[in-house]
Amino acid sequence: MSAEVMVTFLNQCGPESKLGFQVASHCAPVLKGIKVSNIMSAGKGTWSRLLRDLRGSKVLCVMLSSRKDREILLLYRYEDLREHLKKEQVERFLKSCGYGETSVAAVIMRLRERYGQYADGHGEFPHELGVILEYPVEDVEGFIKNQGKNCVMEKYWKVYHNRERAQAVFARYDEARESAMEEIMAGYPLCQVAAT
Repeated sequence: MSAEVMVTFLNQCGPESKLGFQVASHCAPVLKGIKVSNIMSAGKGTWSRLLRDLRGSKVLCVMLSSRKDREILLLYRYEDLREHLKKEQVERFLKSCGYGETSVAAVIMRLRERYGQYADGHGEFPHELGVILEYPVEDVEGFIKNQGKNCVMEKYWKVYHNRERAQAVFARYDEARESAMEEIMAGYPLCQVAAT
């Protein structure tokens, strides 16, 4: 989809379609059911609008932080995230970051606490967010070890291991993004885009 087509659409659509387009642009993989969670930054009031707009879908939304005029939102699929958090490597990584329990509720509560501290300037960035966003644990560890430098490639995350796997995942995410944005532009409501 060309930038011109997107700009024309955004200049002509209403606030609901603009929000749907923003969510599709940032969170399409979770909307389309190929990723457990996504994060996005949005203007104040977006969280309550998304709760309404996603009603009836399997995508849930929680606010990680609200500062000045921005909200940091985590969109996720409960069942998929629950299964992801049960993976041995994921559970071990989260426990190394101080997560005592790895149920969905406990992880989100602890992440909100840690992200809030970071946003307030009282803590380090919670790198475990990458694992919760389903980035490969070895890439999150590589990012920490290399302080964000020396990656072999980057797009949706910085890749330190298995470039081929990452390229395949990125291609699926790109397809999901294109599909979700086209559906929003065709007038589908967000809950229908996320119906899968």
